[in-house]
Amino acid sequence: MPLKKTILIASIGVPASHHIIRSVNIDLEAKTASVCVASFYDTDAANAGAQSIGMAHVNLDTAPATGDDLRAFCERALAAPAPTEQRGDMEMTANPGRYLFAGAEIVG
Repeated sequence: MPLKKTILIASIGVPASHHIIRSVNIDLEAKTASVCVASFYDTDAANAGAQSIGMAHVNLDTAPATGDDLRAFCERALAAPAPTEQRGDMEMTANPGRYLFAGAEIVG
């Protein structure tokens, strides 16, 4: 299901509010996931078959549990709120877009 949250695609200066998971790579040993998200101007543009206006690659520090629906797991992880405690500079530098979709609505 799509994620709904308005973000700015900085490279072209255009907002995008409709986001779809395109691909997921799971590292079973490290228990991490890498998610590729395509962003569209809005739902109408996505439904009309328009090309995405941005792509985000988000690294998650967790992986789905056995039997968990992969798409649902990724959507929940991406939309989860950003932590309120201070995170180390090294962690935020290594994964700057981790919370890009925090607070997004999962549209059903």
